[in-house]
Amino acid sequence: MAEKKTGAAKHSADYRGRKKAEAERFGIERMQVEMAAGTREGMAGAMKAHGYTQLQELLQNLHRSFLAASPEEQARRLQQPSAPAFEISPKLARQLEQASRVELKRDPGDEIIPPDGARCI
Repeated sequence: MAEKKTGAAKHSADYRGRKKAEAERFGIERMQVEMAAGTREGMAGAMKAHGYTQLQELLQNLHRSFLAASPEEQARRLQQPSAPAFEISPKLARQLEQASRVELKRDPGDEIIPPDGARCI
């Protein structure tokens, strides 16, 4: 036996139906976006700095801006920044050399002695 809907349940169902029809009429799609916490915090900062109160509004403006750009500009915006090459600073090299010397004094025998007789670590 089917249960009868209460007035509130009927109203809720009607409301959801109207919202669904409106979204279809305007071509609105729901899309779930997952983002890292750091990205979300950065977006919150940008929203505050530029007077946005809703993330959806900011994202829609970013989408429209991207779509209005030329194909070349879109390609430029989509390029991932390359990770800088890892470089060992002189300070870090000195720290590593000093730590190596301390370790060799603690446990001798692992030194590398080149054929010409000069000592290396």
